[in-house]
Amino acid sequence: MSGKKWILLVAGSKGWEHYKHQANVCLHYQLIKRHGIPDDQIVVMMYDDIAHSKENKVSKGEIVSIIDGLDVYSGVPKDYTGKDVTPENFLSALRGDTNTNKKFIESGPNDNIYVYMTGLGTEDGFQFPDKALSPKDLIGTIKNMHTENKFSKMVIYMDSDYSGLMFEGLTDVNVFALTSCHKYIENTPADYDAQRKVYLSDLFSSTWLRHLNDVDFSKDTFTELVNTKQSKYLKDNPDEACPCRFGDKKITQCHLREFLQK
Repeated sequence: MSGKKWILLVAGSKGWEHYKHQANVCLHYQLIKRHGIPDDQIVVMMYDDIAHSKENKVSKGEIVSIIDGLDVYSGVPKDYTGKDVTPENFLSALRGDTNTNKKFIESGPNDNIYVYMTGLGTEDGFQFPDKALSPKDLIGTIKNMHTENKFSKMVIYMDSDYSGLMFEGLTDVNVFALTSCHKYIENTPADYDAQRKVYLSDLFSSTWLRHLNDVDFSKDTFTELVNTKQSKYLKDNPDEACPCRFGDKKITQCHLREFLQK
């Protein structure tokens, strides 16, 4: 029996200089909404200090897309903002804690979960505004969810510095993770906006989001982008950040619709 599709979108940073992370999340939300996933199955975490920032003089109240330059901020749910963007709340939302008093993933054994995280990384883990999410806490939560039959399959895309360190302990628990780079290097920024004087994305997210904008979710699989784009990127940029794969790689054969389309 086919289950529900659950989405968790996270921008871990704050501040105008990190515009790209909230821009990534907002664009990703719009791309997913286009394919019919309802808001009650999407959880969004972002600090929400960019669109209405005093530094946003070019397009007040907006966050722009790398694809067409149009606003992608309007309509994005504000499930967790400001001080609520924490590793603790992220893990609670992911594992479906009912005592959070906020939106959380209510997944069951037949459901698929897609998690997208974009932000800063440190050697301690994925950085939220005030503290880092450790690899131990993330992997521990995933393993507990698997034991408790809280999902059928899970895909995690993480775009941050040193992101490869987050999934070294990921065993075969029906989870596939793709990180923007390995544990020793930083991200590569992309799509510089001279007017706003900020990057609008990172190379990993820019490639992924443009891909999602163009492909047929019913025909395209997760492995298409990994195999075609990664091999070309490594050939062209041998010393740059590169995507790293962890967990159950058979999941990359799944069509995008199994996670990202109603």
